Amino acid sequence: MTQRPLFRRHFISLAALALTVPSIKANAADYPTRPIVLVSPYLAGGSADGIARAIAEAAGKELGQSVVVESKPGAEGLIGAGDVLKAQPDGYRILWGGAGSLLVATALRKNPPFDPQTAFTPITGTVDFSFFLYVHPSFPAKNFKEFIDYVKANPGKVTYATGNNQGLLTMADIEKKYGLDMVRVQYKGEMGAAPDLLANRVHAMWGTTSVSAFAKEGKLRVISTTLPQRSEVFPQVPTLREEGHRGGEFGGGWLGILGPAGMPQPIVERLQAAFTKAYQDPNVKTKLQASGLVYTPAYASPAALGKYVGEQRDLYRKTATELGMVND
Repeated sequence: MTQRPLFRRHFISLAALALTVPSIKANAADYPTRPIVLVSPYLAGGSADGIARAIAEAAGKELGQSVVVESKPGAEGLIGAGDVLKAQPDGYRILWGGAGSLLVATALRKNPPFDPQTAFTPITGTVDFSFFLYVHPSFPAKNFKEFIDYVKANPGKVTYATGNNQGLLTMADIEKKYGLDMVRVQYKGEMGAAPDLLANRVHAMWGTTSVSAFAKEGKLRVISTTLPQRSEVFPQVPTLREEGHRGGEFGGGWLGILGPAGMPQPIVERLQAAFTKAYQDPNVKTKLQASGLVYTPAYASPAALGKYVGEQRDLYRKTATELGMVND
């Protein structure tokens, strides 16, 4: 007797879902008819969130509807990603996601909440950004070799900040490859770590351009960068690769546009065209350049972005496993 109501509710929910999918497909031809939400899993005011707002404004002009950025930070980006994961695949709630929120966050978990390649519909991307090794100006190392030598000579005495999981993974990789003994201090975001880094309470941090203004003012020193090419933000700073150093080979990070799984192809194509054109907007280009981000047209198509997500997923899973950083 108790199973019938449960079965009936389950049947009704399946029927409702079956009705929803054709409805989404039918509305695809008129898409969009209302504002679109671009979920940013990053803190409002940060560099990644700021770029999202510039791109959203430009894409909105192409779509004829406003694109509203909604910041949903937390749990290393999983809160924002999870929000879009559960959304209707109708193109009105999409994600500004990438390496940190989709790949590193899931690679560090034994039982990740989703598979980043199958849980989302790739739309377009990406912008790539480098990580820089920041130190206090009083730190005795002027380059990466001197940094390694100093840490080795002072085991357990050098502290480093982590404001995101990408910076954490980069330093952990370098620690293992060079046999370093350092003390990690975790913060909620890079700007949360900035006061202690500026006051020399922590000595170093792999971070994005969010704290670059302090370096340009001479309050921090930049030693190295992770991506293969030098950044326009700090053209004088050599890359790890060009100096022949190991560590952080997975590079910096990247960000792209994705939606819930199962989005109709016409909606994906409409969004892909609008956001691809948005990357060419003069205001967006200026903000990307100022933040040290580089648009990568090679991943502009949904198919190319989807393939890239799968490759990156496997790389980060392998790296996290080798470093012994996968948690229950």
